[in-house]
Amino acid sequence: MNERYQNLKAKEYQALLSPEGRQIFAQHKIDVEPVCGQIKACLGYKRCNLRGKRQVRIDMGLVLMANNLLKYNKRTTQIWELFKFISKTIQWIR
Repeated sequence: MNERYQNLKAKEYQALLSPEGRQIFAQHKIDVEPVCGQIKACLGYKRCNLRGKRQVRIDMGLVLMANNLLKYNKRTTQIWELFKFISKTIQWIR
């Protein structure tokens, strides 16, 4: 392989071993992975079969919108269930 590539790779590896490098790498896993994992697991979306920037942007926009709607639905359902529980508790107290 290319000697320069090997040197850069070794330098990056050493940077990742430092405390600061470990912290940055750990934060990257927290920031990016959950959304991609949710889209893959919940929606079953693995790849885009369209070509062209415009079509891919539209497709990804729809996928992200569907993901946000699922989260919104889950949140409103939880709030509604809490509201029903509080109402029943108040009726029981009376």
